[in-house]
Amino acid sequence: MKHDDCEDCPAAAYLRKQPENLVVNGYRNWVAGLAHSDSRYWDAAWSAHAKALGTVDGQIALDAMAALIRQLGTCATCPLRFYKPGAGHLCRDECLVLGMVSGAQHGDEDLLVQSARLLTCSDACIEVIERASAYAGILLGHSQRLAPIPLSAIADIDMRSSLGGAGASGSLH
Repeated sequence: MKHDDCEDCPAAAYLRKQPENLVVNGYRNWVAGLAHSDSRYWDAAWSAHAKALGTVDGQIALDAMAALIRQLGTCATCPLRFYKPGAGHLCRDECLVLGMVSGAQHGDEDLLVQSARLLTCSDACIEVIERASAYAGILLGHSQRLAPIPLSAIADIDMRSSLGGAGASGSLH
């Protein structure tokens, strides 16, 4: 059995939640579309957002996600990492994007800022926070609320990634 297909993997269970899946696979599809110059990935991201939020608000949300990714591409401290869309795992950068969105939705400024700082240079951190917050607000307006993420989980993710690499299948910068 391929590890991506493991139903018992904690990340796979987490990604079965619609809001988390929307964020992660939106991020993955958008970054994969950029990395591979393939609009099929963007179409998949739009389709998922439109299904969850409606056509108009789905496009608004996806535009906010694209703006977040553009800003991350400009100021990330290393190439953006991602797993292929649909994978049952989470890489460091995907966890940090989830941390930003969850932090914004739950009013957890420490989580939001720490997640952004781990992805960006300090000079551009505020722009990333603003874009992540905009995306989070659109999702929240459609009852797409992510589960709260403890700040300790982000610290653990950062420690683990510095020890053993990210393990993601792609990168873009």
